[in-house]
Amino acid sequence: MKENSYRTDGIQRGLLSEDLLKFRWLDEIALSPDGNRVAYTVRHPHGESNGYITHVYVRELGAAATERLTSGVVSTASLAWSHDSLRLAYAVSVGEHHAVRVWSQVDNSTQEYPITGEPLTGLDWSPDGKRLVGVRWTPLRHPEDRSAAPGIPAPTIKVIRRLRYKQDGSGWVHNRFLQIWTLDLHTGELSQLTYSECDYSTPKWSHAGDRLAFVGTTREQNIPLGYGQVFIIDYPGGAPQPLLPDWQGSAISPVWGEGDRSIAFAGHNLPPPVNRRNFWQPYLADVEARTARKLGEDIDEEVGNYAVADQRKGLANITLKWAAGDSYIYFLLTEKGATNLYRIQTSGQYERIVSGASVTFEYSPAAGGKVAYGQANPLNPGELFLWINGETQQLSDFNPWLRDHRLSAPEEYWYSGIDGTQVHAWLVKPVDFVPTRRYPTIVYVHCSMFSWDFNHEFHVYANAGFVVAYFNQRGTTAGYGQAWTHASEGDQGGKDYEEIMLGVDDLVARPYVDATRLGVTGGSCGGFMTNWIIGHTDRFAAAVTQRSITNQISFFGTSDIGPEGTEGETGTNAWKDLEASWRQSPIAYAANIHTPLLILHADQDYRCALDQAEQLFAVLRWMGKTVEMVIFEGENHGLTRGGRPGNRIEHQRRILGWFQKYLGTHAARIEAEGA
Repeated sequence: MKENSYRTDGIQRGLLSEDLLKFRWLDEIALSPDGNRVAYTVRHPHGESNGYITHVYVRELGAAATERLTSGVVSTASLAWSHDSLRLAYAVSVGEHHAVRVWSQVDNSTQEYPITGEPLTGLDWSPDGKRLVGVRWTPLRHPEDRSAAPGIPAPTIKVIRRLRYKQDGSGWVHNRFLQIWTLDLHTGELSQLTYSECDYSTPKWSHAGDRLAFVGTTREQNIPLGYGQVFIIDYPGGAPQPLLPDWQGSAISPVWGEGDRSIAFAGHNLPPPVNRRNFWQPYLADVEARTARKLGEDIDEEVGNYAVADQRKGLANITLKWAAGDSYIYFLLTEKGATNLYRIQTSGQYERIVSGASVTFEYSPAAGGKVAYGQANPLNPGELFLWINGETQQLSDFNPWLRDHRLSAPEEYWYSGIDGTQVHAWLVKPVDFVPTRRYPTIVYVHCSMFSWDFNHEFHVYANAGFVVAYFNQRGTTAGYGQAWTHASEGDQGGKDYEEIMLGVDDLVARPYVDATRLGVTGGSCGGFMTNWIIGHTDRFAAAVTQRSITNQISFFGTSDIGPEGTEGETGTNAWKDLEASWRQSPIAYAANIHTPLLILHADQDYRCALDQAEQLFAVLRWMGKTVEMVIFEGENHGLTRGGRPGNRIEHQRRILGWFQKYLGTHAARIEAEGA
């Protein structure tokens, strides 16, 4: 089936790349403290500006009445209810103009506070309702910096003193840091609270209003502060002090407990250098004693949503939330391709309250057993739900147009990996699947995590006539226990590659999979694996590598996570063991690549820098291989999730076109081939 074809029997087609423009995505959720209203944001593409609009809505839960608070081409974020549930604050941007707006449900009025310069986000209300706290990018002048002398042209330079001098999605941050500010709602005055070369985030007022807890992260990744520590500051006039002076690992997402005697957070206490392979789990700190203990001793999964798909602009959502007056702390937990909602008491007793073949990606609790949450599944990119003491109610219908299209639900299965270990896998069949036919098949690979989330891209390929298969082999970021995630450390392209190929063996045993027409693709670490696979086997007739890693030696110094990520993944670095670093670099095997390769990359990708793509392209082009490179201008590592709509559509079309060219989309009769 061609991409623009329709069925002739009156049933709608499947999804096309340009259907991206129809989606509506639920983003943030904020349940009022009294549990009577839920605020949420809905984001959707805006074709005219080649961008996105995000509007704020408030729903009265008792009356089931919904009101939209914003209009026009706006971007909104950072929903925050006042403690008395009467006012809602949020950050809003219209072009380059930023403000904080406060909506009052008493008289349905909105007051706007213009923010000059960088926006104020991450909002939280003071208990007395007089001010908001948040964070904003703030220039910091180093003592050694000097102004240009009179009569001498000012130099155009960047002075680098910290490792994280650029960050994917934020650009160059060498001379600016995220600092904490307060906004006085009477005067509109902004006041800066922190002034150090550290990035601060998620500020939370204590219940008494005399202290703030927040996270500080330095730009140096090989020290305990490099992955986040909780700080406390007396308000007003205090200086930041670490909550846990002896903590060696990571501590993030602080939230105050009743009486301000405790703070819950997500973290681990493993020594630096810390990296993404160490799981964040729920902890409770004693504020006076400055000590912490883990909640739920037997929890061996990762706090947060690690479902990788193309519907959410941000990943992880590593948060703990503790409503005032409630005995439960809430959090997400990634488990076997699903993200489930949990709650836990300070005693450590916990329960899973929302689960299924789905991904819960956002949530907001109120005291008394009430939680609003967003949940997606493979056939729906996400709806708003309300959970009240075990009873669930759906509150939204954001994408009714999907019901007029044919979607192929993924089929879950497990196959035998190395030593018989069971590996979680899925496959999506073409929307017009006929069991007696054999189909070209796309194997999607990663070293992060596939999930039960909705994936527009997979539906596009299924509509075009492809089988799509994907596996969570060893090394998967989360969902299968800490040991499974650590299993590929220091062995990139080793047993994880072997396990993927065992999955391919299992896949092609199905009569409807055409083993002569296999394609492989993946992004980021999945791009690494795509490069690795085609350097070690000729089983695939075509490949597309996206935002990939090719050279572990240069990755160390060009990625915003390179210093800790390289050693965390490969177990070494170039000056310790050059041979091992090179051995785990896909470009080392370029001479063995015979598979036609399409390289897709973004020019502002600071996670996997553009030079990674350029190096592989240059080598393959020099060797006379079949290779093409497409560079997306003005985009970062999150192109496929939050890039400009036009570029996201083109990205899908490039992949689809490459596989159509080298694999074809026709389905061969099995009988005709003697199978």
